[in-house]
Parts: sequence; C-alpha cells; structure tokens
Amino acid sequence: MPDCLMVLHRGGPVDLTFTMGGRAVSRHIPKGGVFFLPAGLECDVSLHAALDTTHIYLRSDLFADEENGQRSRIEGLAPIFGERDAVLEHLATAIGDSISESLPASSLFVDPIAKAIANRFIALNHYKVASKSVQGAHRLTSRQLQRIRDFVEARLETDIRLSMMAGLCGLSTEYFLRVFKASLGVSPYQYVLSLRVERAKTLLCDDEQSLAEIAVQCGFSHQEHMTRMFHRFTGLTPGRYRRASH
Repeated sequence: MPDCLMVLHRGGPVDLTFTMGGRAVSRHIPKGGVFFLPAGLECDVSLHAALDTTHIYLRSDLFADEENGQRSRIEGLAPIFGERDAVLEHLATAIGDSISESLPASSLFVDPIAKAIANRFIALNHYKVASKSVQGAHRLTSRQLQRIRDFVEARLETDIRLSMMAGLCGLSTEYFLRVFKASLGVSPYQYVLSLRVERAKTLLCDDEQSLAEIAVQCGFSHQEHMTRMFHRFTGLTPGRYRRASH
C-alpha cells in the first residue's frame, strides 16, 4: 500500500484480529480506538462484529520534513492496533465531519489536519527528528500576499486547495501554513472564508439574486452554510444585512 492508513473506530467496543507477516494479533477495540498501518505494510483484518469507522489515507509526503531535508519520516514507524488517543480521535472526527458536509473549502480545511495527524503519529512512534535551530518565523512578502488574494478571489466559487496557495509562493504546505499565519494572523482556511463573506456582502446589495444563488457564487456549499459563516463574521444573517444595506 503506497499510503499510510488510519482507521478511527467510531462505534464499539468490538473484537478484531489483525494478521501481519503470518502473526495474528487479537484486540478488544474501544470506541475511539485508532488503527494505523504505515505505507508498505500489509495487514488482514478479521471482523467479529459490524463496525462504524472512518478511514483516512495519508500520503507519504505528509510525513516529510522539508525544512530539515527529510523527504520522508515513514521508515521506522510502527503499526498501532486500536489504542486510544484523544488528539487523533478529535482530528479524525473533524475530517469525517467536514467531508460528510461536502463543504467546497473542505480540502483547505482538511489538508492541515491531515498533516497534523501525520505529525501526531510520528510523535506517538517516538521518531527522532534532526534538530535545527529555530529562528523567528518568516513572513510572506506583499507581492506574495497579493498573488494569493488575486488567486483566491478569482476562484472563490471553487474548491481552493492549500497546496495551490502554497505553490504560488513556492513553499511546502507545512511551511506555508506557518508563514501565512505569521503574516496575517489567521489560517488560510479562515482567510478564504473571510473573502467569501466579503463577496457575499457585495452581492447582497443587489436584490436580483436569491440568497441560495449568492451562496453558490461565493463558494458556500448551500444557503445554510453561508448563513452560519456570515453570522460568525458579521454578527448578522445575510437577510438582515441585505435589509440594512438599503
């Protein structure tokens, strides 16, 4: 398997038998238990009851540490068979909820979480990362910030990926996340949401379009999603904002 696999057991408890390299391991998996299979390993699973699970496939590049010159940190990671970890449970649940809601910006939200999951597995496996002196966080230049804004505004109605934004600056996604927040004080996800809301404000001044039509043009998955985000940023519903603007 070219990717690492994480499985979060949303139900339970349940009894499972894992077979790797001819060796069988039986486990009593509690609700919230985590299974992790590093890339390149094979594992057969025997189910003894119905399961409610979330499967997350983690690309090998998520385990890279480009700043320290390490293209992959998968080698040496050990499988995990049903152990509980509150951090992994929370992160995996956030990904599952985001995907189930089919939000247009879900990839922008999910990618950093997937990276956090990879880093968590590295920490749990006690992987030793080469030390490097940490200097103050760099910041994006005004030209880079303008390039990002132009790119996002031109594609607000689409699914904008973190890798696309990082690519505009020639940076890895992990490093881009840090310098972006150091530059603007918000995450890329929150930044894109704020621009969606700003576009909605402009379109709400025109009575010719319905709220549902405006939601689609701004990249929200549906009208209710726009209403929630609009209220979070402005304290008003779109309808109330429209009435107040006239």
